[in-house]
Amino acid sequence: MCLWKVDHRSLLWMEGERTADHTACGHAVMGWSPCMELAHAIQGRVSIRRFKQTPISDEDINRILDSARYAPSANNTQPWNFMVIKDRTLLKKMGDAVRTMVDRMVPFAENETQVQRLAAYKNSFYTFFEHAPLVIAVLLESYDAGTDTLLARMGYERDDIKRLRPWPGLQSVSAAIQNMLLTIHSLGYGSCWMTGPLVAQDDFKQILQYGDDRFIVALLPIGIPDEQPLPRTRKPLEALVKIFK
Repeated sequence: MCLWKVDHRSLLWMEGERTADHTACGHAVMGWSPCMELAHAIQGRVSIRRFKQTPISDEDINRILDSARYAPSANNTQPWNFMVIKDRTLLKKMGDAVRTMVDRMVPFAENETQVQRLAAYKNSFYTFFEHAPLVIAVLLESYDAGTDTLLARMGYERDDIKRLRPWPGLQSVSAAIQNMLLTIHSLGYGSCWMTGPLVAQDDFKQILQYGDDRFIVALLPIGIPDEQPLPRTRKPLEALVKIFK
């Protein structure tokens, strides 16, 4: 079994061991040198769902994880934990748990189209992570914000508080995920931000043995891409932005 648990208090790549790694790029950032400009990484990254079985070096795994902890977070709480899963047996158990949960959902489908969509989820879109060389499970720690407590004392209901301040902890972890996705891409690997498999969260908790004080918010399967998907279309900027002058 190979299951690593890493958080901001216990790092695989310790601060004292980090050294500048100058490469052909001619500069080093945070102890290593990504050979790709940020704009190219952002615009060139695509979701990858098929992977070669080439192992990923521990050095690259640490670089990916290290990039996550530099993400901004609410009150600098850094409410993230990471589990690096290489063990094929564990990944198979997780995939089986997802398939079982999707089967339980089928009787509640509204029509045949939704049944067919669930079949696609079960056979591929929710389960392809189990075929990657490794998966990073990204966990969110319980986040209790003082502002939310004050709003509750003022009489605001839980749903109203979420509407006013939508999930600051989850926003923080999402920034860490984006850092990892860009680092993964810059290192020549591929990944996909997966939330579909989390329908089996209760089973994952038993399989990976994490407590009630945290939960998985995403799975990131990682490997050398074994496909070349075209970039997805994006909404035009003018349709997304409103400027107040």
